[in-house]
Amino acid sequence: MTYLVNTWEWPSEKHTKAFISWNLSEVVLFMFPTGETERVKLACELLLLGFLMDDHFDKNTLSTNDAIVSSLHSLLSSPATFTPQTNIDTMHATLFAKFSTHPNSARILEAYLAMLGCHCIPSRGPSSLSSLKEYLVFRETDVGMPICVELLYWTDPALSSSITPRDRQLLRPLEKLANYHVSILNDVFSFEREWKAAQSNSEGGALVNGVAVLAEEANISVTAARGLCVALVRAWEAEFLKLVDEVAPVGGVEGRLRRAVEGIERRMSGAEQGGQ
Repeated sequence: MTYLVNTWEWPSEKHTKAFISWNLSEVVLFMFPTGETERVKLACELLLLGFLMDDHFDKNTLSTNDAIVSSLHSLLSSPATFTPQTNIDTMHATLFAKFSTHPNSARILEAYLAMLGCHCIPSRGPSSLSSLKEYLVFRETDVGMPICVELLYWTDPALSSSITPRDRQLLRPLEKLANYHVSILNDVFSFEREWKAAQSNSEGGALVNGVAVLAEEANISVTAARGLCVALVRAWEAEFLKLVDEVAPVGGVEGRLRRAVEGIERRMSGAEQGGQ
């Protein structure tokens, strides 16, 4: 957190104070309480840097965003020959180098760049995403859920070593529900900020929000769509609990999966805590 505050090129002191006041680092620490300290610190830096990049991309053209992401892909594929050209390059080079000292970090950084790449897609916004179902598939990556999935296991090597590929397959329905839950809850909480960014008329600031998609699809007001989104989030929570009983019943054969399930639940709770 301190590194980001001291290194990011802030538009004003007001922006810096606002970022600090959101206590995003506390949300990340809440999500990964069983992880190794150094790995959790890196996870925190990566997710918070992604948040700053999201805000930065909203103000740019798609071609500018594409150039930034292409540069970061070069960094990931050829770090030894990469020469930073901007502060963003330098910050990512520093962070990626820290990740490289830990095994199995490549999938996390690839997922991170996939998230940033969503800001380079011309067909962003409610007009090009014709249904909430289509939107949810897109939003999983756009909001960074694949990174959170990988970080759950990467930050906690003990958990990672005990979970088999079959276990990951069993947990996939829970992951999917959690991803949808976090995506829409984030949209409910961030609608005003994202709507304001979309008014800038910059290509990168397109309104990519489930509330807007549902309002357009159902031809209802934003207020009504927001209420439906909250109801949908609560329905997913009930469905999640039913799936938990099927996948990892207390005292059952799959009881060892409980630690992973609790990690997925913390992602959902953390999203609500952070949004409020």
